[in-house]
Amino acid sequence: MAKNPKRSVDRLIETAVQAQKRAYCPYSRYPVGAAVMTAGGRVFPGCNVENASYGLAMCAERAAIYHAVASGFDSIVAVAVVGAAAKPCGACRQVMHEFSDKDTAIYLVDLNPTTGRRKIVKTTVYKLLPLAFDPLASGLLPKNPRNLLRRKTAKTKKRK
Repeated sequence: MAKNPKRSVDRLIETAVQAQKRAYCPYSRYPVGAAVMTAGGRVFPGCNVENASYGLAMCAERAAIYHAVASGFDSIVAVAVVGAAAKPCGACRQVMHEFSDKDTAIYLVDLNPTTGRRKIVKTTVYKLLPLAFDPLASGLLPKNPRNLLRRKTAKTKKRK
């Protein structure tokens, strides 16, 4: 996180609050906002986006993580999730595990839409999903999967 951790957390949470306002949830009427922070302090927002074919919906947490990855960042140090009693689903917990370490901070922000009051609970990725499927432990990935991807790309280019 940045030099001032409190300010960084406030910015992370505020980004998630703003993202919640952009949620597309006409079916559940349950808007969720999320934001992830990289080691360098970059913050990426995400919101839930629903679809009439319910299985095609995307949670806010995964949207934020995929936004960071699409922007070239594949390691997160903090996550904020904002909603009424918001807690990440199992799929989001597993995706968080893939792009963080066990001590990555998770801020669960219960935002009362009527009063604007916030209740913030801080936890970690490991506490949310203690027995996560670990691609490193299973031997599926090397310690830094990006290096493997670069090597594969370089080998492919050399062959051509």
